[in-house]
Amino acid sequence: MIGRDFYAEDAESVAKKLLGKILVRKIGSRELRAKIVESEAYFGPEDPASRACKKGDLRATMEMAPGTILVYGVHNNWLINFVTGRQGKAEAVLLRALEPLNFNVRCNGPGLLTKAMKISKVFHKQDICNCKGLRVENGNSGDKFKIGSSKRIGVKKDLTKNLRFFIEGNKFVSRV
Repeated sequence: MIGRDFYAEDAESVAKKLLGKILVRKIGSRELRAKIVESEAYFGPEDPASRACKKGDLRATMEMAPGTILVYGVHNNWLINFVTGRQGKAEAVLLRALEPLNFNVRCNGPGLLTKAMKISKVFHKQDICNCKGLRVENGNSGDKFKIGSSKRIGVKKDLTKNLRFFIEGNKFVSRV
């Protein structure tokens, strides 16, 4: 399992470092395992696409300790994020796509991956470093890949920097 220090860096760094890691969802005696292949970084109120633009629960959650799980709904889908950076400064990383490792369900989009991994609002505000039903593990240490980047998907007002990161050439990425 990956420790808290991993999430204590800024959202952009964590978004890149999450690529190739394994998201594990424990359901009873079964474990669903999937490689993280796409992510997006989000920042505080200065980021026009961030959930921290408005006051409320999502912003307050983004300001919690690094490693806090942030789950919110968009278009009848749950989206999962991990809070990053230092406590009190709103930052988080959205998981956008996974490569299923021991199951065969589409995970090439943030709503599809939460459905496939059976992730719901029950995980909201839990600590990914101590969560019983969900964890992130290191991937294969010999797994070499190139990280691509682009503007975030579905964002009307965006920052000038590319904040979407993905494993180049991976067929499970949501959009090329």
